[in-house]
Amino acid sequence: MPQSTKKLPPWDQAKRDADLTLTLPGGIPMFFRRILPGSFPMGSRGESSSEEPIHRVVFPREFYLSTFVVTQEQYRAVAARCPALKKNPAPSYFKGPRRPVEQVSWEDATAFCHWLRRWKGLPHEIQEIRLPNEAEWEYAWRAGSETDYYAGDGEAALADIAWYDKNSGRGTHSVDERPESHPWGLYGMHGNVWEWCLDVFDPHAYRKREDGWMAGEWTFAHAGADALTWESATVAEANALRVLRGGSWSDPAGYCRSAFRFRYAPDARTGFFGFRVCLVRGPAGQTDSKPDPAPGDGGRGTRQESDGAGGAGEAAPDSAQANFPAKRGKISPKKPKPRPS
Repeated sequence: MPQSTKKLPPWDQAKRDADLTLTLPGGIPMFFRRILPGSFPMGSRGESSSEEPIHRVVFPREFYLSTFVVTQEQYRAVAARCPALKKNPAPSYFKGPRRPVEQVSWEDATAFCHWLRRWKGLPHEIQEIRLPNEAEWEYAWRAGSETDYYAGDGEAALADIAWYDKNSGRGTHSVDERPESHPWGLYGMHGNVWEWCLDVFDPHAYRKREDGWMAGEWTFAHAGADALTWESATVAEANALRVLRGGSWSDPAGYCRSAFRFRYAPDARTGFFGFRVCLVRGPAGQTDSKPDPAPGDGGRGTRQESDGAGGAGEAAPDSAQANFPAKRGKISPKKPKPRPS
């Protein structure tokens, strides 16, 4: 009998297509897509000085990126057991088990990853769990494209793949509410919630990199005196702004562009901020010598497995046990948030 061509619901489709699945405490699944080694032109021209110059970034090793932004049920499964997060395992303003978790800071997201890294239930072949660095985020979401959004240029290309200010109804949406056409099988990286990245925000970072720069975390040491801080001009690593990508439910289309860079204080918790998880399999330090994937082919289909470790840069100190102070507390999503210059 011929196979049915009926499309699966997005969550079931993501489950079927997953290259790797973590089963979190409580039996909650988290799906991942494999992103192959390759290179891409990072940045844009004529939009913002912080996005210039366009420069080629190289990924010599594969990595895995969570298919969806972290959901509220996934966050709660970890936060209820993580000393740094258990005081508030359900922080989101907009409630729903498969809505993205928000009201989480960069510190919270990092603690989530650090707890998973120490979890006894973690499969032994996973060597690294962290936030994606900024280059990994843009590489994965572009999926070989060089347009404003992976689906093309202009707001019309965004409307069917993102929740933003024109169609969100002033709130987040479930991560599996509608299908996506992303070539590498990812969902929701444009709009819905901003996604924290590992990196310190440096508005001049792209000018400091040579063409062919090997992707990795952009640290406080890389940024130097160009590292921006939240409350004062005093350069302090703990207060350095961190990168956010992708736009949110409250933002105009331009803020959801693949190349758009935003930043905020690492302890800020708002109804606009969420995160996605990056992981690396195999023996740490072993490289992968595979060539660049063809546009539209990376991270999909049946591929030979690799033991490559991702280019993580320097690991952040373990924060799973941290007791984070509420420096500024929550920012209600009803209030306007500062716009990037």
